[in-house]
Amino acid sequence: MRRPIIVHVITRLIVGGAQLTTIEVCRGLADAYDLRLVTGPELGTEGSLMQLAAEATTLEVLPELRRSINPMSDVYATRALRRLLRTIDPDIVHTHSSKAGVIGRAAARGSRAKIVHTVHGWGHTPDDAPTKRRVLVAAERLMARGTDVLIAVSDDVRAEGIRQRIGRPGQYRVVPEHVSIEPVHPDFATARGEARASLGIEGDGPVVGWVGRLAPQKDPHTLVAAMTQIAAALPAARFELIGDGPMRGEVEASVAEAGLTARVRFHGLRHDARSLYCAFDLVLHPSRWEGQPRVVQEALAEGVPVVATEAAGVRQMIQDGVSGYAVALSDPQAMAKAAIDVLTDASMVAPLSRVALEQLYATSGADRAEAGHREIYRELLEQR
Repeated sequence: MRRPIIVHVITRLIVGGAQLTTIEVCRGLADAYDLRLVTGPELGTEGSLMQLAAEATTLEVLPELRRSINPMSDVYATRALRRLLRTIDPDIVHTHSSKAGVIGRAAARGSRAKIVHTVHGWGHTPDDAPTKRRVLVAAERLMARGTDVLIAVSDDVRAEGIRQRIGRPGQYRVVPEHVSIEPVHPDFATARGEARASLGIEGDGPVVGWVGRLAPQKDPHTLVAAMTQIAAALPAARFELIGDGPMRGEVEASVAEAGLTARVRFHGLRHDARSLYCAFDLVLHPSRWEGQPRVVQEALAEGVPVVATEAAGVRQMIQDGVSGYAVALSDPQAMAKAAIDVLTDASMVAPLSRVALEQLYATSGADRAEAGHREIYRELLEQR
């Protein structure tokens, strides 16, 4: 008997939360569906998940699909994807990210497929000029008209969509990112020893970690400014940065200018990043916009407190004074103060208890993500 075919479309497979969720959903639901993943060829300094995707599902690279906006090439990409979808004849087309969301939904219109779009974080951001922001919101409103289900990865993402009049409230379903909220290693002390050995960390001073992309969204300028203040207040503190991105050179220069070179280490891309959170006493996450940040979920799941900015999805996971703090955007002083409070508060020493992580367990988890997708697919297939 033919299994229902579901085609996922995403712009590129860099190391990122939306990409990992898409891959893991394809892997987790392979028992019930014939899943395909279509992506563009473009990557970047953030690293590639192409191999992981190829191991998880049937992968198709569409050369025309690119992240940058170019009206002519985007028309070609839409046509190429439409031809591919006609060949595959899917029951459901499921798009991810703003660019692939527009091209994928445009290509699927007129077919027999039901259409799902996941908003991992809205394409309009605080960095956008007003005109660009209006254009992006208008595009999302237009594409929502032909979408059967809009998946928001957090309540904050859903609220922003409704506020911007993107789709109808009834179109939205809240399904979290696909993130395991069980610790990788059952014994924290053993995991910490292995993680610190892997990173070459010695000594007893507080270790502050950061994991992510060195890109404007993650606000590395606020990160460096906060680290400078933490370093001044806590002379034994050192900082371990895991990740890469287009701003790495700029961030390294800022660290040197702040006189922190001896106390900040750049480890670059680490595909074992999840197993390294246990090395830290605190994780900083100064992002300017998000959907439901994977780093925050993974750090908390490993029992490590987090100080993060109040980007979308953060307040749902962090309990102030219990598992860390959520602070104002682009405020290094507030981030530094909260970090110092965590590092000097015996009640927030890692590993955090499961009681301290109640909000995380109430809103996140790979099982919750898979169950949400199964339910949506089941309902749409029954409608067909």
